[in-house]
Amino acid sequence: MTKLKSLWIVGVGGAALIVAMTAFPSFVAEGQAMMMHGGHDQAEEEDHGGHYLTHLLKHAKEIGLTAEQIGKLKSVQLDFKRTEARLEADTKVAKLELQALLDDEQADLNAIQAKVDQLKKSEAACLLAEIKAKRQASSLLSPDQREKERALHEHMKSSSQHGSGMGMMGGMMGPMGSGSHGQGGGNHGSGGAGGGQQHQH
Repeated sequence: MTKLKSLWIVGVGGAALIVAMTAFPSFVAEGQAMMMHGGHDQAEEEDHGGHYLTHLLKHAKEIGLTAEQIGKLKSVQLDFKRTEARLEADTKVAKLELQALLDDEQADLNAIQAKVDQLKKSEAACLLAEIKAKRQASSLLSPDQREKERALHEHMKSSSQHGSGMGMMGGMMGPMGSGSHGQGGGNHGSGGAGGGQQHQH
């Protein structure tokens, strides 16, 4: 292999790596989001438009929403879900097409860059839709209702963090406690056996 060809391969490989790092930060974010969801961090999830709408409708009674407000919020939620479904489909297709380009060593870098830009545009549109839905939903609430929702949100966030902390402590203390308990039981059993032997003598 000639020196020139080696340099060309290294250059293309480096460019592809940079593009991949640029194109796929969402994968890392999605992984973190899945981990947070697994930890039941509901307070963080509710910061997004869709979750905020679900949160409002779920706690409509505590917040004091009227039947008219609930109807409007459901309409906003439906519109958001439609938009979200379309944008997520566009994003998924863009990711698949970008991956196909990255797998092709002969793919033109301009084509890769264009696909990266398309992917970023789809993801940005999805984020903007979430922000719009949240603002639209919030505008339907009175100042008093927004204050009630904020207090409820903080309470749930505090409860979630407290529950996670207790769960971690329980997980750490559980094996230690069971181990010492088991050992104590073993010692008690051996003492009983020794007493039995003394009685036989």
